[in-house]
Amino acid sequence: MNIENLIADANPVPLASVADGSSPQAQRTLAQIMVPQHGEAAAHVGSPPHAARWQRSGRSTAGRRLARVSVGVAVSAAAAALVMTQLASGGHEGRKNVALPHASPSPRPGTVAAALGSLSLAADRQPVESPPGPGQFEYTDSSALNWIDSYSGPTTSYNVSYTVRRQTWIGSDGSGRLVETYSNPQLGTAKDRAGWIAAGRPSLAVPPADSTFRPGQLTDGPPNLNRLPDDPAKLAALLEARKIEGGPKGPAEDFVQIGDMLREDYVPPALRAAIFTVAERIPGVRLLGTVTDHDGRSGIGLAYVSHYLARGEIGKSVLVFDPKTSKMIAEETLVTYTKTGKTVRTGWTDYLKSGVVDSESSTDPVGGAGAA
Repeated sequence: MNIENLIADANPVPLASVADGSSPQAQRTLAQIMVPQHGEAAAHVGSPPHAARWQRSGRSTAGRRLARVSVGVAVSAAAAALVMTQLASGGHEGRKNVALPHASPSPRPGTVAAALGSLSLAADRQPVESPPGPGQFEYTDSSALNWIDSYSGPTTSYNVSYTVRRQTWIGSDGSGRLVETYSNPQLGTAKDRAGWIAAGRPSLAVPPADSTFRPGQLTDGPPNLNRLPDDPAKLAALLEARKIEGGPKGPAEDFVQIGDMLREDYVPPALRAAIFTVAERIPGVRLLGTVTDHDGRSGIGLAYVSHYLARGEIGKSVLVFDPKTSKMIAEETLVTYTKTGKTVRTGWTDYLKSGVVDSESSTDPVGGAGAA
């Protein structure tokens, strides 16, 4: 084995080859270099992100629940396991005390900047994926671990976790279909088991669900993503001003909203690349290296850690991206309890397949693309 192969094998972020000097990625990089530095701003910790306007089932980001589908029913996130196969020692803290629109220095190998630069470049090279047209739907097939809270009386309750297979078809008008199957029920704690026994040991089975929705009843990420600018400075300004989504100020919420935008497959490549560039400027983002999801797929893991001192908790939100396509393949949340030092995974979601399809029953994306 030659030295080039050894270097390549040691790199946790498989960087793509350098883009042509006239490419959009190269032009954005040049623009970043030419931007003057702005004032500094300290990282914010201590308060949980806001409650979302829609829910994304299977994801709980340290107090915020987001669901790909909003159907008016609260589904809480559950404990499970994403396996961290190559955690960077202590994580990489990113650039603390740097304002969001700040231009960054040249990235070092194995840093957040290098990882996000690689993902930005990969995004720029992807073909344009159009959003659903008339009669079409955005299809997503995912696997997740969720909690369901059950109440059988004013003082009797118990929480049960399930592995959920979820298929969604969402049209441009907010209509569509949701199919869910629940398996592997598990009572969360001894207290939950006691509550279940007190309730008379009811069956924990949940029947499969197949529901259809009228226009406007389903939502899928921040609205009007295709109208956002692909200039990183302008996009960062909109994010910081909370003009993309509402919510509190601070880098924790910045990270949440970056994830909200990057879940969508048909975001234009130039905009997707710009989102990764903006993510590089969020202070406190950590590089986890290679992360393997519940379905055995590996990707680049990025995390943000939030400290909730009043609750004695430390929350970690993790996003995992395919280094070749830049698509999000998985996400998870973890909570560490400072009194005991115990860490619990409070939810995970693996995105298995997605793309635009021609009917509410089709699972084959137009053009054959879409597997995560």
